[in-house]
Formats: sequence, structure tokens, C-alpha cells
Amino acid sequence: MLILTLVPKSLSFVATGVTRIAVRGYVGAKAVVRALNHRREVLHLSELDERGLKDIGLVRSDIDGALTVPWFRDPSAILAARSDTQTSLAAARREEGYRQAQVKPRAEPVRPVAINTNSTVACSA
Repeated sequence: MLILTLVPKSLSFVATGVTRIAVRGYVGAKAVVRALNHRREVLHLSELDERGLKDIGLVRSDIDGALTVPWFRDPSAILAARSDTQTSLAAARREEGYRQAQVKPRAEPVRPVAINTNSTVACSA
């Protein structure tokens, strides 16, 4: 009797364990495939010149640094973080420039210029 009650429970635990392992394996394999695809795209980015990289907010060292991660890790996550950092720094500089460039009000009011409407214009055409 004792053996009959343990067998169904152990088989259900085995099935649950196998399912967990299969799901983890699938998720892991999917992540590795995604990392390899992104690495290929980052390699295409390394073919751009400095101007093209600057347009997307990166420099050559960002690309080289992203490609130094292990092959099963996603290098595009590193590039996205560096690009966001550069973007936020540029935004902070831009805001500082706007604050410095704001026109300060004058101490004395500006007086309107009087226009003489009695003048005539001579034309010899």
C-alpha cells in the first residue's frame, strides 16, 4: 500500500520538474539566439563611420566595449544604456544653455520712437 501511494506523487513531481527544465531550457536558448542576433546587428553598427555613430548617440569605443561581453550576453543592452546616458547628458547641457541664454529684463523700460509723419519724399523718376 505504501508503494502505491508514493508512485503517483513521485511521477507528478518528475513531470513538473521536467516541465520546469524544458521551459528554462527554451527561455535560455531563446535568450542566446536573441543575443547572437543582436551581436550581429552591433557588428553592422561597427561598420558605420564616426558621423553615423554620432547621429545615434554612440562613439566607436561604445561599440568596442559592447562587443567585449561574452557571446551569450546581449551587447545591445549595453549600447542602449550608454546611448541613454549620452542623451541625458546632452539634455542637461541643453537645459543649462537655455537657462544661461534667457533674456534678463532691463532695469529701465524701452521708450517708443516717435515717427515724423509730416516729411515728404521727393522722387525724380
